Amino acid sequence: MRCTDEIIFVKESSESHYDPNLGEWIDGESKRTITLANVTDLGTDRSVKVFGDIRQEAKVIRTMPLFSLPEFDHIEIDGKTFKETTARNPSGRHSLIVQEVASGGQVI
Repeated sequence: MRCTDEIIFVKESSESHYDPNLGEWIDGESKRTITLANVTDLGTDRSVKVFGDIRQEAKVIRTMPLFSLPEFDHIEIDGKTFKETTARNPSGRHSLIVQEVASGGQVI
């Protein structure tokens, strides 16, 4: 298994807040952890088992051995945002099933 896909784990800042004087949301600096992983599309059989139907834009992320998953709110792959659906840790490798979300956090 080759880990050639760059992914970014993003943890949003707890310093984000609404500024009533400006009338807008102020984002704090998010923490980004970049790593290489193996990213593949979720197969149809597995999609039916996990979601009950075939989902588009669902992926499987497999990390390198002994990689320690950071705390994260979402994952970015090729400029798209994904949320974790399922996680496993077989043989010291993390395996995540993720699904793409829209910019507002809604699952596609």
